[in-house]
Formats: sequence, C-alpha cells, structure tokens
Amino acid sequence: MENNKNTEKPLKILYIYRHPDMGYSIGKVFKPIEEEMRKYAEVDSVYLPVPNYSLYGLWRNIKAARTAIKNKKYDLVHITGTENYLIPFIKNTKIIVTVHDVRFFSGNMSYVRVFLKYILFVLTLKFADIATFISDKSKDDTYKMINLGNKSVVINNPVGNEYKYQKKKCKSNCPSILHIGTKPNKNLIRTIDALKGFNCKLRIVGYVDNELIQRLNDNHIDYTIVMNLTDEQIVKEYEKCDIVNFPSLEEGFGMPIIEGQAIGRLVVTSNRLPMSDIAGKGAIIVDPENVESIRIGYEKALKVYDDIVRLGLENVNRFNLKKITENYYAIYRRIIN
Repeated sequence: MENNKNTEKPLKILYIYRHPDMGYSIGKVFKPIEEEMRKYAEVDSVYLPVPNYSLYGLWRNIKAARTAIKNKKYDLVHITGTENYLIPFIKNTKIIVTVHDVRFFSGNMSYVRVFLKYILFVLTLKFADIATFISDKSKDDTYKMINLGNKSVVINNPVGNEYKYQKKKCKSNCPSILHIGTKPNKNLIRTIDALKGFNCKLRIVGYVDNELIQRLNDNHIDYTIVMNLTDEQIVKEYEKCDIVNFPSLEEGFGMPIIEGQAIGRLVVTSNRLPMSDIAGKGAIIVDPENVESIRIGYEKALKVYDDIVRLGLENVNRFNLKKITENYYAIYRRIIN
C-alpha cells in the first residue's frame, strides 16, 4: 500500500456526513477512517445542514452537497451513511455509499411512507458506483429489497485507536457490568431480569425511564446510570468495567463488541447476526430472547473470563483501523481505474 501511495496520483475525496443531530454513531465510525485516509489521499468532509427529511430539508441538503462538490473537483464522493437520496443529484464524480442497516423500515408505517422511504433510501443505491456494507447482515437485508449485482462489498467498521488494551483483574465476586444504550433493541429489560440474584454492579449508559427503574429496584439490582458522555468518557467506562453486556436483538454491526474486546473486557452478546459473526470466538454467546440463557452466560463468563478475553483480543485484529482504511482505499482505486 505504501509503495502504491507514493507512485499514484493522490485521489481527491469528499466525505459527506448526515447532520450531527441525527446521531453521532456514523461520524464516530467514519471520522477515524477519514483521518487515516489522509495518509493516502487529499480529503475533505462536510456535514449536511438540515437534520430531517422534510421536503425543505431534503432540498437544503441536496443543495449543500452539490455546492461542496462544485467548489472543488473531487475524484470521488463517499456518502458515509443514511443520506442515499443525494446520490442521483451528484454528477461528474464517482460515488460510493455505505449502508449501515435498513432498520428504518421497522415499525408500523403507512404504505405511502414505506414507498417514499424505498425510493429515497433503497432505490437510489442503484445510482451509486459501489455500495459498501458494514456487515453481511446489512448487505443481506438490503438485497432482500434490491439487487445491486456486483456493485457492492462488505467492509466492517474499524475499532478506533483510542480503544487500547488495559489490563484489569475481574472482580469475580461482584463484577461491574457495562450496558450501553437503552433503546428496545438493546435488550435492557431481559438483562435486568437475568441479573436478578446475581451479585454485580450494573452500569447503564443512556436514558432510563421510570418503568425500567422500577424493574431494577424490584429485582434488587445494584445499578448506576450515566448519560450524555463524551467519547473519552465512554472509553473510561469500558476500562472500569469487567464485562460488556450486549445481548442485542437487532443491529447493523455492534460496535460495543469490538470496543470491549479491544480494551480487554469480556463481552456477552447475542447468537444472532451480525453480533455472533463480529464477536467471533471472543465472547459469551447467548439467546437474547431467553432470560435463562443470558443468566447462564454470566455464570459461565466468570469461569472462563481470561480465555474469552484473550480470544477477544485476537478477534479484534480483524477490525484494525489501518486495515479497514486500506480496504476502502483499494475500493476507491478500483472505482477510479
């Protein structure tokens, strides 16, 4: 890669991000890639100005993207996630788009809304030069709605360089369990039920409503809650915990799995894709819909803690930032050439 970088004409790349108010997760994944990519290419980035999909918001965002591209001649534009509706309106440059998941089709929606979402976020993928998917699961889910032929490739998310191994002896008599995220798919309710009678300290990152607090109290769980943490504070939470709890029901990828593994913590996660694939052998795998399975997973975790942590550290090498960036760079060169 380094030799090629020195002999090839540097690419000019623009990364387009959704408005930060629509969620920071995509930026958290792609900003490290963007910074690493500066070793290989000339890189700019832009955040879209409107955080909604009203007609006015769509028009403003399309206009902003076109203006950014017009101001400088780019070899390639990379839409980092969700804003697929931009693709047909970007001309005279190659386009790559990353698909994280298609869970925005879940829930009760009218036929009109489903149709509009399909047009804006799925059908528009046909106009991209290539679509990348963060997991086989996200690709398979998308291909159930649209076949992109050979215009797609799976490139996993990287783990950031800030997630470094920190040795820690597990407090097996009372482990600290970290649970990040409180949306229904994060499966906090079953976690609380599974931990009833299990001597531990549960640390929850995210908003917890009164119903969940009542459940925590009824099950006599020793818990603390924190919200609105910075990236640096999140890293510290991983470092302080013994176990990362991630028995999620549904994900596009599952960043807490590899973040926990990178820092050297045991991870408990689901037997569903993509979580089981991302975790490899470096996690305790449980049935996320079975409270007893989660409970047994925790009992097993304390018996095989060091072995699973070691396997997690081996597994996380697959998601090295440099490797993932080089995978993207190879795709960029393929598109251009």
